[in-house]
Amino acid sequence: MADYLHGVEQYFLENMGRPIEVLAASVIGVVATADDADAATFPLNTPALVNSEKQIALAGTTGTLKHTLEDIYRQTGAVLVVVRVAEDAEEGVTIGNVIGQLDHETNSYGGLKALLFAESRLGVRPRLIIAPEFSHKLGVGAEMEAVAKKLNAIAIIDGSENGFSDVVNEVKNFDQAFFVNGGIKLINAEGEEITRKASATIAGHIVRVDNEEGYWHSPSSRKIYGIVGTSEPIDHAIGSLTSKANLYNAQNVAVIVNQKGGWFLYGNRLANGTMLPHQRIRYIVGDSILYAHQEMVDRNVTKAYVDGVKGRVNSLLRRLKSREVIAGGECWLDKELNVAAIGTAQVYWDYDLGFYDVAERLTFRQHVTDRYNEAIFS
Repeated sequence: MADYLHGVEQYFLENMGRPIEVLAASVIGVVATADDADAATFPLNTPALVNSEKQIALAGTTGTLKHTLEDIYRQTGAVLVVVRVAEDAEEGVTIGNVIGQLDHETNSYGGLKALLFAESRLGVRPRLIIAPEFSHKLGVGAEMEAVAKKLNAIAIIDGSENGFSDVVNEVKNFDQAFFVNGGIKLINAEGEEITRKASATIAGHIVRVDNEEGYWHSPSSRKIYGIVGTSEPIDHAIGSLTSKANLYNAQNVAVIVNQKGGWFLYGNRLANGTMLPHQRIRYIVGDSILYAHQEMVDRNVTKAYVDGVKGRVNSLLRRLKSREVIAGGECWLDKELNVAAIGTAQVYWDYDLGFYDVAERLTFRQHVTDRYNEAIFS
């Protein structure tokens, strides 16, 4: 009689139709130096959250941290994860600090590797990785890309500005990094022209485009604010195949160009030729699906379970299509693959993504005719 009930009962069933939340795409991960920064706000080798330009006042005046924050916030408001590292009189030691260490036995970490712990400490994951004034140094760019791949993020790496041939050879060392050559020129508070690497400015620029248009749009051919020039002269002529800007772009190197009196980022592609917005869509959509289904691990594999997951993913893809993030997408179950996996505690869902083309090349065909002159004699 334990199950006997004379009355009304209620069961709370799981809502498999809950929408998948799209993750934040625009958090910037920064590694920088500043020996005189406020140690409580920016502890050494520890991810620290920055979400207001007011925190620039606590970034000290030495090293790269203050200038990095200024360059980012000159473009837009942003959320950053900052890892401050010690600066040494010997450059090799400083570079080693930027690259960082990771020791699971002693639970110690630092430098770029500390960004891997940002989510567990701060609840946010960096999606753009920068190390201004260091990323062009030997070993730093490679570590940035390695960390970025683990985070499904994009490393923004500065070129050396050592000439076209050297820079083109540098970009070949990378795969999914966004490689930018040409530093920026600024006017400081004393009215002096100063030069520094562009990656912090480019990171802020990308976040501004994210905020205004969406992370699925290219930041190329959008105006950069607050700079007065570039340290490497880049000639840029609309329609020219031989301009320096086009020659760099053809080798997957992004640059900054002067166009109609303004300065614009020019270049869409990662080092491997993939369009930057396409790679970011893959990362953000993929991770959003993974995060949404963490709670679905260790459930019984029933018909309702597999169909429910498929339905949630398809709902997300329809939502992304309606917002014109993607051209289309569909999730499905591969019956043969899943039948073969019965008893292995594994289930497979497949899905595809259709990307919109980025209008990188516009072609207008001009025709000359005398047929309009006939109207003269009408």
